[in-house]
Amino acid sequence: MILFESPNINLIYADCMGVMQGYPDNYFDWAVCDIPYGIGVGNMAYLKEMGTTVKQKNGTKLNGNKNKIPYTFKNWDKIPPPQSYFDELKRVCKEQIIFGVEYVDWDGLGEGRIRWNKGVADGMSFKKYELAYCSAIDYVYKLDLLWVGMCQAASLYEPMIQQGNKKLNEKRIHPCHKPVLLYKKIFLDFLKQEDKVLDTHGGSMSSVIAGIDFEIAEMVCIEIDKEYFDMSIQRIKTYLKRPKGFFKEKEINKGLKTSKK
Repeated sequence: MILFESPNINLIYADCMGVMQGYPDNYFDWAVCDIPYGIGVGNMAYLKEMGTTVKQKNGTKLNGNKNKIPYTFKNWDKIPPPQSYFDELKRVCKEQIIFGVEYVDWDGLGEGRIRWNKGVADGMSFKKYELAYCSAIDYVYKLDLLWVGMCQAASLYEPMIQQGNKKLNEKRIHPCHKPVLLYKKIFLDFLKQEDKVLDTHGGSMSSVIAGIDFEIAEMVCIEIDKEYFDMSIQRIKTYLKRPKGFFKEKEINKGLKTSKK
C-alpha cells in the first residue's frame, strides 16, 4: 500500500478480490472500474506500432511514438471477471460504474449505461464508443470526449476539439489507457467530494489523478500487474509536481452536462 499527498489516496498492488474481502458491506459510495474485456488486447499486434504520424493544425507532422516504449505483450485480457467479482463489488460499493459491461452477462445488472463517444471517424477500425454500466441511472447517459490515437480532447469545455499541440497529449502507459478527462467528467457528473471510491483495475490509474484533482474524500485503487503498478506510481508522482488547474476547469464547466436519454 502506498500513500500520497494525503492519506485519502491508497494504491494497492494486489488481487482485487482479496482486497475487497477486507472491507465491510457498503463501505464505498462508488466503484469506478475499467475491467478486462476478455478480447486479448494485452497481446494485440497494434500495440507494437511505432511509425504512426499525425498532421497538426500548423501543418507539421508529428510522430507521437518517437519516444514510446512498446507495450509488453501480456495475457491478462483472456476473460472478463466472473459473476463473483460483480457480487463482491456490489457488496462493498453502494453504486457502480463499470466499463466493459457489453462483454459480461452478470446477473443483477440494471439498465443504466454511460455511452462514451470517442469521436472515431467513419472508416476507422477502432470502436466508436465504449459502454459502462451505471447503477445510479436507468437510461443511457451520453458522454462525448475525443480520444482517438493521437487526437485527444483539449478540455472538458471543448470535449470534441483536439489538443492543438500533440506534445501536450496525455502519454499512454497501458493498452487500455483511458483519459483523465473522462474520469474527471464522470466525477463531476456523478460523484461528490465526500464520497469514498474504489477502482479495482487501476491500469494507468487515470482515475486516481482525477480523484486527486477532485479532492475526493477517500479512494482505493488496486492493480495486480507489477509493471503497470510501478509505471502508474511514477506517473502520479510526476503529475503531483505540476500546478493543479482542475478547479478552474471545474468552474468553467459548472452546470455543463452531456447526458441525453
